[in-house]
Amino acid sequence: MLKVYKSDLDWMNYRLVKKDITQHHIVKREHGGKLEWSNIALLMPVAHQYLHLIECKDYETYVALNKVFKMINSQMSAPTDAQRELVEYLLSEFEKVHRWDKGSKGKLLIQRKYLIRG
Repeated sequence: MLKVYKSDLDWMNYRLVKKDITQHHIVKREHGGKLEWSNIALLMPVAHQYLHLIECKDYETYVALNKVFKMINSQMSAPTDAQRELVEYLLSEFEKVHRWDKGSKGKLLIQRKYLIRG
């Protein structure tokens, strides 16, 4: 997949380190999603972790991000600048709303590492 999607950024605009990349199932396995190209988004571990936090806090944003991932898969090439901007917009809007949300232990849910992209 990395040979087709040539980029130095993953699909959520985090710096790509090839040895650390994870595969996010766009349609979850428990919902019938298969381990095939059309159902995989290439994400760094920090992006993958952040995406699942977004899923828990704002399911609509999670679904919107997965729709962008499906578009990227359908074109069989790296994300376009417009797609990257859309992802960045969705993330920044999520961060505006949830920036100060805290977990059960009183720590901020949106960690600094989630804010360092590109």
